[in-house]
Formats: sequence, C-alpha cells, structure tokens
Amino acid sequence: MEAEQIDTLAPVLGGEGPPTTDDGRWIGEVQLSQPYADTVKALDSDGYQQARLLVRNGRTVLGFIEVGIDDGVILGREVCREMSRLPERAAHDSVPADLPPVSVVLCTRDRTAAATRAVESLLAMDYPQFEVVVVDNAATTLDTWRYVDSLADPRVRAIHASVPGLAAARNRGLEAATHAIVAFTDDDVVVDRYWLERLVAPLSDPAVACVTGLVPAAQLRTAAQCTFEQRVRWANSLERREYRRDDPSHGKLFPFRVGDYGTGANFAVRRSVAFALGGFDEALGAGSPAKGGEDIDWFVRTIVAGHTLVCEPDAITWHQHRDDDDALSAQAHGYGLGLGAWLTKIAFDRDLAPLALARAGSAAAHLVTSFYGRAKPRSAPSVPSVTGAARAEFSGLIAGPRALLTARSQGRKPKPFRHFGEPTASERVAPPKPEPSGSGAP
Repeated sequence: MEAEQIDTLAPVLGGEGPPTTDDGRWIGEVQLSQPYADTVKALDSDGYQQARLLVRNGRTVLGFIEVGIDDGVILGREVCREMSRLPERAAHDSVPADLPPVSVVLCTRDRTAAATRAVESLLAMDYPQFEVVVVDNAATTLDTWRYVDSLADPRVRAIHASVPGLAAARNRGLEAATHAIVAFTDDDVVVDRYWLERLVAPLSDPAVACVTGLVPAAQLRTAAQCTFEQRVRWANSLERREYRRDDPSHGKLFPFRVGDYGTGANFAVRRSVAFALGGFDEALGAGSPAKGGEDIDWFVRTIVAGHTLVCEPDAITWHQHRDDDDALSAQAHGYGLGLGAWLTKIAFDRDLAPLALARAGSAAAHLVTSFYGRAKPRSAPSVPSVTGAARAEFSGLIAGPRALLTARSQGRKPKPFRHFGEPTASERVAPPKPEPSGSGAP
C-alpha cells in the first residue's frame, strides 16, 4: 500500500509571530522515507522566506536542509532534492528491550511558562519508565510548584534548591533522583519524542559515564537568535563520537577542546559516577558569580577520570535562543565569564594544570581564532548582534578569574559530595513543600 503524501508540516516551536530579520528560518522536521506532495503547507510560517528542516531516517538524524517558502508553501520536490544530497546514514531504529528507568532533572528559576513547555515535551516522550524532577532553584514565587501540583502526574515532582546556581540545582537533582541514570536538560528546550531513548542507549556500555546530544535551534526568528546559532556548535556535528583519555586521535587540545562535547541542555550521567566525581562545581553555572562553565567542567572531569563520553546526535533537544540583543549580550557575557572562571580553576588544579600547560600554546591560538571567527559577521542584518555578543563574551572571559574567586569566597565547593557517600533512599526523599506565604517566597 502506497504511503500517503505529506502535505503539511508543523513548526518545532510556533506561535511567536513572523520573523524580524531577513536571516529568519522557519524550523521543522522531515522524514527521508516519507513521500511529499507537490506543495507542502508550512504552518505558522507567515513572513518566512526560508525553512531549515531536520532530516531523519526513522530515528536517525541525517542532517539539515534549507528550502524556500513562498506564501507559506514549500515545494515537495525541493525537499526531496535536498534530502537526496545528504550523506547516507543507516537507520538505527531498534529499541532495546530493557531500557533502564531514568530520572530527568530539569532546573528552573522563576520561568514557569518556559518550564511548562519543557515539561509538556518530556511527558510526551516515547519512553517506558522515567521520572521528572523539577528543581525550583531559589525561586521567588510558588508558581512552579503550583504548576507541578496541577499536573497531578506521579511521574513529575518539584523539589526546592536554596543555593542559587545551576550547578547547585543539579546537585540537588542528583540527590533527589531515584534511578541509576540521570538525564539533565534546561527549561528553555523542547525535547524530541525519542530524546531519552537515544540518549541513554550508549550507557549500555559500562565504560560510558556521560552522553551528550544534539541541540539545534527551535526558532530562528530574530537577528539575535540567528547570531547565537552562528556562534555555538551544538548542532554542527552529526556523527556519533566517543572521547576517552587514552585516545590520541582527538587533536592537540584534547581534552580541553570543550566545544566538541556538547552542552548542559542535553546530557545524561551515571548517578554513581556523578557522586564519585564529587558532583558539579557550585562555583560555576548560571546563577553563580561565574554564570556558566559547569557543563564543560563536568565533561572534562569525566574524561580525565578515565570514563568515556559519547556524543549521540540522534538524541535531540530543541533550544529556544534568546530573542533580543540585550539578552544575547548577557548570555554571551555569561559564557565568557564561565569560560574564564573555568580556565582559572584549571590553572590551579594540581592534576589538570600540568596537562593544560602542555597545551597552552595550542589553547591560546584556538581562543584567538575562535573569538575572531565569532566576532566576524556572516550576514549584514546580524552585524550589531555579532559584534556586541563578541565584545560581551570577551569582557566576560577577562572577568572570569575574579568571578571564580568571588564564588569560592561564598563557600561554593568544587566537589560538594567529596566527603559524603551516596545518599540512601530515605535521605533522597524530597523536603516538604513550603506553604504559600504572603510574600510568595518559598
């Protein structure tokens, strides 16, 4: 029986209005095996002239294509032509019969609308057994708790983390998790239906302790979003990669070429390894004085400790980039600040400093090339965003050492679990939910 032709495509993230830049791209997804009608309606695409489409062969990611949109319509033959130009990659659609239960930790702070969308996408996943631990990090309202209560879903619970900062919140999630595998994502993403299945599959190998996934843009509507997508490498590599300390094939900077490993919006760890490594460094990460860097620190520590890190492109979380120049500059400054703080930490680490020193020349050249490349505009409409973000990131990098010193002076520990064993089941019970107060603070 011939498959029915696809004549309509939905956006990954709709309802935000038309693009505000000529660089805008409507974001959607297509399947290699599906036939497409001569004309395909792209829903919610008013004002867009180009579409960026993720191409999959079943659950397997093949790459991205760009096609034109004319009055909300995409030509099916153009989609098929562009798909045919992608490198072949065999479909890996087999699902293990014994998928392990997983704790998904989602950290948020006063962003209930964003967290709502993220949680909804998690609950729509095709995965047999998982829990969602929503970590309400030093929030000023009870809105997130009220939302979780309204779900009345036994798979979802909220817990409180009193220390501001993403690393501290993730540590709190590790403590509260009830399963041996813990996956982390952020409140500004929409997860793919098969995200968890694809993310945890490499952990069937006992040598693998951490898996990261692909993080493409969920929306490219504004100049700031297009600029951010140019600057990051979260969706650049579509080949499955493994990183081990004893593998010499990863270049002169290894294991410090941190852009290769992925991002904190999409990764999973073995809970036992997380405790053995001491947890996340609470001086790093959004909400701390350093504002970033906890994810790259984690990835490097995992590899240096002798574990394998796998990058799995079939595990997808769609990221909503900041949509205005001020937010982009603040985010770029935070990334630079986190990188500078992390480099300072490395310089004073008795184990990592010698390793880093041997790569100092290559690292300096890479930093210069990287900053220059990100500061160079690729298209005219994005010039203010590009140059402003580059300046903000560089100023953050310079301020990184002071940020780390400030964080340490606040008592933020590099390995908060170092002197403690893994919590028992009774110790992992979430604290009682705070009662609403007149001030709204938990």
